[in-house]
Amino acid sequence: MEFTFQIPTKIIVGEDCVKKNASLLSSFGKRAVIVKSGSAGKNGALSDLCAALEQEDVCYHVCENVPPNPSPEDVAKLLGYAPNFDFIVTVGGGSAMDAAKGVAVLATNDMPAEGLYEKSYQNAPLPVIAIPTTCGTGSEVTAVSVLTVGETKKSFAKPELFPAVALLDAKYLKTLPDHVMIDTALDALAHCVEGYLIFESWATQMLAEEAFRNFAQYKEALKACKFTPEQLQLMLYTSTLGGIVISMAGTSAVHTIGYPLTVQKDIPHGRACALTLGRYVEFVYDANKEKVDKLCSLLQVDGVQGFIGMIDEILGEKPRVTKEELERFTEISAADAIRKKNAKPVTKADIMKIYLASLLG
Repeated sequence: MEFTFQIPTKIIVGEDCVKKNASLLSSFGKRAVIVKSGSAGKNGALSDLCAALEQEDVCYHVCENVPPNPSPEDVAKLLGYAPNFDFIVTVGGGSAMDAAKGVAVLATNDMPAEGLYEKSYQNAPLPVIAIPTTCGTGSEVTAVSVLTVGETKKSFAKPELFPAVALLDAKYLKTLPDHVMIDTALDALAHCVEGYLIFESWATQMLAEEAFRNFAQYKEALKACKFTPEQLQLMLYTSTLGGIVISMAGTSAVHTIGYPLTVQKDIPHGRACALTLGRYVEFVYDANKEKVDKLCSLLQVDGVQGFIGMIDEILGEKPRVTKEELERFTEISAADAIRKKNAKPVTKADIMKIYLASLLG
């Protein structure tokens, strides 16, 4: 067994942790950039952050709202080259946090947006502090940013893109729309399932199995869309566990074949992954029976079919797609999905079968 476990992000969990750690924010400098989602002003996170910065006499610039599934060009428009700032604070879900990592790079490097995908940067990115307000992305503890490029999504990753600090306060989840709560919670589940099945280490196994136990405690709440404060805390915690898992293990073909569903059909990322997750697990079962059986047991479902049924029940109605669209999505995603680390080798024909069983079965 060989693996590297590097999670340099300082994770702080608890109610009002943003306000309580104002001095920690100011330790990064006196000039901040805030990169946020549109919901940051509704859930109280932005006002808490601004109050904490003002308490410490930190000047800040608030960028325009990050659009869903931003492109490198969208990221460049948020701030551009701005070397006079000291640090970035990002408030929101995956789109905001992934965009913030790009903003951190472009603020210190005078280069076009496509330069984000260079192998190295001349100047180190600005440090990033992450305040997640959904329960799925895990980007607050990864060194990866995933942006929309053409017909799909493309990631860039550097160790220096790990956020320096993640501040986790579950009260910011209270205003999430039901469908966002479901989609992001399933995204976290996908992270844990994929990493668990494709990577061998005591760390990923321990963290993913903890996440499965947690998910079992709130899966019925997801179906009913009624959550206690304790369940919200558990969901946010589980999302971060999922981020650590994929930080070590990466993701599988599930994520890759989900990207065209998001870019071409405007299906939210977490939902796009969840739509094919069950059939992917079914596809790899013969290659990893012990782990699949274990995850089903921890999730308290009856085998693979119970796993598929659980996801279908939480998702509800599936999107309308045609066979011709799925053939095109297979063409778009196949090469990258095949190159991914998977629980067993996957072919272009396998991808089409997973699409068909998941969306037209």
